[in-house]
Parts: sequence; C-alpha cells; structure tokens
Amino acid sequence: MSELTFTKSFLSTLDSRPIKLRADHVFDPEQVGLRVPYTLPRLSAPHPPMPKKVKSAHAPGSSKSITVRVKSARNPVLDFVISNAPLSTTSVQDIRDAVRARVTDAQGGQVPLEKIKILYKRKPVSGTGKTLAEVLADEPAILAGGKEVEIGVMIIGGAQAIESSVAQPEAAEKRDESPPKAAVGPSGEEVLRTDAFWDDLQGYLEQRLKDGDEAKRLRSVFNDAWKAAK
Repeated sequence: MSELTFTKSFLSTLDSRPIKLRADHVFDPEQVGLRVPYTLPRLSAPHPPMPKKVKSAHAPGSSKSITVRVKSARNPVLDFVISNAPLSTTSVQDIRDAVRARVTDAQGGQVPLEKIKILYKRKPVSGTGKTLAEVLADEPAILAGGKEVEIGVMIIGGAQAIESSVAQPEAAEKRDESPPKAAVGPSGEEVLRTDAFWDDLQGYLEQRLKDGDEAKRLRSVFNDAWKAAK
C-alpha cells in the first residue's frame, strides 16, 4: 500500500469518529459551524455556605459583678466597699471619684484627681479609662464574679478623710442605729401561762407539719411537759 493510499484511509477513519473537545475549548460559532453536538462538562456541586461566626457582644466577665474593697493604709486611712461593681463598666476613674468624695486636702477643698493613684497588688494602675475587667485580666477566678478584690489607694501630698454621712454612708448607717427598745408586756413564765402562746405554737406547728391533728397533739405534749417541769 502506498503512502498516499494509507493517508487517505487514515483520514477517512478519523472523519467517522466524534470530535472530542477540551473543557476549556472556545470557538466562534459564527465562523466555525457545529458539525457534531457536544456536552459541556458537569459543574461541581457548590460548597455549603460556611456558618457565620457570631461575635459575643460582651467582653469576658462583662455580665459579672464583684465587691471592691478600697483601702489606704495611711494619710488618710480609708477602708470602704463598693458593692456589686460591674467588671465591664466600672473604671479606674470611678474608683478615683469614690475616693475623692471621701477626702479633702489640708484646706478642706477637693483633692485633684491626678494626685489620687490607684494600686493593684501594690503596683500603680496606669490610665483612668481602664475597666476592672482589664485590670484583672490575669485573674480568671475573680473575673468569674461574686468575689471580693482589694484595691489600694495612694494620695500624693496626703489628705484628710471626711467624716460625714455623704462620704461615709456605711458609718452613718451604723451611727443612726439606735439600741433596741425593751419589750413591753408579759415575759418569761407569764407568757407560757397564756393561751395565746400555746395557740401560736399550735398554729406554727400546723403550718410546718401540714397536719392539724398532729399539731394539736404536740401542743398538748409540750404543754404537759412544761407543767410537769414546774
């Protein structure tokens, strides 16, 4: 077989086979006519959307509260408590304001804020806008809330503590407490001789035991035992 004959036979064989196109094959249909239909490659299944990360609206410890005990060992001597202080909103400035309300300078005026230094573990706390959560960032046990933490105070140049109901509300409450008044009316054995006492006892027992008959029986037992002990 000559080369020409072989070539014609080979080309004829190729013409009878379908044309395979690559997935990225591109041509202009206006210039090249489609001789055989072809199918585009199947698209891969889309990936499911990633779940959105919900950022917490609160910093760690933001919903917790602690008790802050503010102490100054000298010049002036201070020791007061700030109860239920939110960790995320109570700032160093708030503590300084609380100290300032309780002291005066030598002339009786307000102490400048820049002279009031806040200490934690005997080290000055820098800045005034820091919150308790930031100051106590290395104390996870305290950040859990419900604890008491001690904050120190140092006043440069010294100051005097104010002894007033405004500056020391806890002390004022203690001063306002009056001694209990003596009870008026019968007491001691005189009360035990009254039917009102035993009626009250029976009512209490009935309320606790939820059983009227048992309460009545116990009243009789206690009454008889008291009479026998006389």
